[in-house]
Amino acid sequence: LTNNEKSFVQKAILESIRVDGRKLDEFRKLRISFGSEWGMVHVLLGQTRALARVTCEVVQPKATRPNEGMLFVNVELGPMAAPHFDGGRQSDESVHLNRILERALKDSGCVDLESLCLVAEEKVWNLRIDVTVLNHEGNVIDCCSIAALTALAHFKRPDITVDGENVIVHTLEEKEPIKVTLFHYPICVSYAIFNKGTVAVADPSYLEERVAEAMMVFGINSYGELCGLHLGGITLTSADLLLRTSVKASKRARMLVEKIKAAIAKDAADREKGLPVGFSESIERNEVTVHAQDRLQVRLRHFKLRGATNGESADEDDEEQEKDEGVEKMDAAGESVTASENILRLERNADEESME
Repeated sequence: LTNNEKSFVQKAILESIRVDGRKLDEFRKLRISFGSEWGMVHVLLGQTRALARVTCEVVQPKATRPNEGMLFVNVELGPMAAPHFDGGRQSDESVHLNRILERALKDSGCVDLESLCLVAEEKVWNLRIDVTVLNHEGNVIDCCSIAALTALAHFKRPDITVDGENVIVHTLEEKEPIKVTLFHYPICVSYAIFNKGTVAVADPSYLEERVAEAMMVFGINSYGELCGLHLGGITLTSADLLLRTSVKASKRARMLVEKIKAAIAKDAADREKGLPVGFSESIERNEVTVHAQDRLQVRLRHFKLRGATNGESADEDDEEQEKDEGVEKMDAAGESVTASENILRLERNADEESME
């Protein structure tokens, strides 16, 4: 990352401008799709992708907790997510992700582990959440958190029958599977810190994460209860910024939980109606392909494209798209200024300073 790029992003943030055209507190679009199996979820947050799957097996309980089941979280960051990740071993970022998700899901006590007990001191369910990052374009923590929680809420374990000392695990065709009991829904909400701990940027992109001075991750549920907090970086954060950001994170968590529950309810209704479900249907509807990605919101104003035959010009300045994208704002003189114009102006200033 060059010094010009860092300076450009930092100056843009100070003027409340982001490279992708979003506001400082604006999040990227979220899409959730389910596989044909229970507990398989694909999450698309902007261009960041993650695939989560929940599996279960019968194991012996821990000696310290003989009446509780177990929950294990594993995050895989390989070359598919980004070229700089090594596929042969776990990277530091992968270990960091594992710790944050375990803190949010396990330490918060969101799963009723006692309901996973089959025979006390002998047999319990072990739930394993495997999250694979398919594309890393920033804020992979939030994407993996949403994927893991959605997969856990969507998962249904097989029903069992205890006959003396024997435990019979029934198939999904023999008996209706049972959902995992969740007491609450903890979600990770991340912010990037700029300007010596005075500016917080929501849902940072990969470029913003590399330029940011620090990262702030809230583990918070829909009730506004703080389940975890992670602060990392090279700068201090003021108490006022921390409180203001926590309020925004609480609203974001409430909205995400509502969206997760709505997506699970819709998938359950489609399965009851006998409608086709799974990733194959999502691909046909362009929900998980590259065609589902949003177009870049930064557009050049007064850009004219001339035809090769008749020489007619087509004005690309579409007023309706500008209203939908929300990249237009008014300057002090009352003139219309788009985010792309501000970005171009900052880029010119950065080039002039580098030449000097």
